[in-house]
Amino acid sequence: MTTNALVKIKEAPPYSIEIETPVLLNSLARASPDKKTGSYKFIENQPTEVKLNIANVKAIEETLKHTGSTAGVGVDQGVSVSLVLVLAG
Repeated sequence: MTTNALVKIKEAPPYSIEIETPVLLNSLARASPDKKTGSYKFIENQPTEVKLNIANVKAIEETLKHTGSTAGVGVDQGVSVSLVLVLAG
């Protein structure tokens, strides 16, 4: 705190003007550290698809196979019910 290092005001965004639109429209775009400048920047080839991890699905399937019942397994539907009411209203 004595060296005023808590906030670093940047002069420009962490992406070039050429990749501004793809970065802003891609929710998976992530900045990575740039060792040369000590700051962060975006690279041109950003992921556009989510890699699904289905390990949890397999674990739940195995658990349900052993119990033979879905009693006690619940799903939170509050958000979807609210959404339906807003769309219908």
